[in-house]
Amino acid sequence: MLLLQPENRENEELSQHLNRIGCLVRRCWPLPVNIQDNVDVVLISAGPLVEDNIELNWDADDPSAVLIAVVDYENPIVVEKMLRLRVQAVIGLPLQTFGVLATILLSVNNHRREARLRLRAARLAEKLRAQRDIDKAKSILMAIRSIPEDAAYNALREQAMNKRTTIEAIASAVVNANEMLHLLPKDKSV
Repeated sequence: MLLLQPENRENEELSQHLNRIGCLVRRCWPLPVNIQDNVDVVLISAGPLVEDNIELNWDADDPSAVLIAVVDYENPIVVEKMLRLRVQAVIGLPLQTFGVLATILLSVNNHRREARLRLRAARLAEKLRAQRDIDKAKSILMAIRSIPEDAAYNALREQAMNKRTTIEAIASAVVNANEMLHLLPKDKSV
């Protein structure tokens, strides 16, 4: 765990409580340029981010760790900042030790689930792109060779087997070659 918060009594109390429940805690202030890869949970003090207009270098679309805000007061600016950072949870001050462990565990669980969903979405997007390339390559072969769709697919599959590669790679090569042909200057001789 990385605590990104200035030294004060309440932050020290949070650090001690996290140690008591078995967390390996490291503190840092001012904010580091980058969060190290070996950090699972980042707890950040929201007050200084807003009051001192400090920017956190944080990839909210693909966070490397769980981000939990430690908030000592609520106002629209603090809430807006936390929404922009996409924190997974909020711990309020003064510290009520009951629920801190549950908040952390639920946040870690949600973070892991989101990471799996992002990976699955990326794989599905890649599969969809590959299928579009296969469909384009089949259309190109059907137009060039005047063959039906199943024969075009069989030609792609046969090329993939002969070259010991995937149909997706062959389809991509056909699509790219076809696009390159369209970029060549037209022969203007009569």
